[in-house]
Amino acid sequence: MPKPKPSKKIIRQENLWPTPYWYTTIWEFMRSKTRVTFNEDFTNYILNEAENKESVRKSNRGGWQSELMDPKDENYKPLVDEIFEFVKSINLNVKEMMVTQLWANINRKHDYNVIHQHGSYHLAGTYYVKVPKDSGRIVFRDPRPGAIGNPFLINAFDKGEFKNLNIMEGLLAIWPSYLDHYVEPSKSDEERISISFDIDCI
Repeated sequence: MPKPKPSKKIIRQENLWPTPYWYTTIWEFMRSKTRVTFNEDFTNYILNEAENKESVRKSNRGGWQSELMDPKDENYKPLVDEIFEFVKSINLNVKEMMVTQLWANINRKHDYNVIHQHGSYHLAGTYYVKVPKDSGRIVFRDPRPGAIGNPFLINAFDKGEFKNLNIMEGLLAIWPSYLDHYVEPSKSDEERISISFDIDCI
């Protein structure tokens, strides 16, 4: 009499409370005419601002950071329009959203940003205007305190406490505002230029 075959064990996995992170190249949402001068215009405007205004010191160590800018400022309106289009495409099921504030960043060689978050808002994000090679990646930390305190699990399941994103010019990235993040020191002789922003949703 043949032996019964062992029953096949069914193992399922479900990831609880995943943290979304959305990114795209801004060219996906932009008319071709606008692409030509979009980053060039921002580069010239931000470098000119940095020459004439002192830097704010927040998470930046070295480099230059602008004061908080009004999202209705005509100089930033083209970017704010693209952010709206991007957020609409994510399907977050919100009635309204608004870019509450934004600011420009310039990181030169050895400049970096210490770990921080934008927790008083719903979403945070950055648009990358100019990204030379080796000018510093953005790095996110696992938001779960219990996971961070358990090295075995965080390495077995999540491959480490920190995740980095390789950035490039034209990249628009948005994430939940509670995510801790920092920017690596730049090794480039050229400026790395970005525009960060916060979003509230209803």
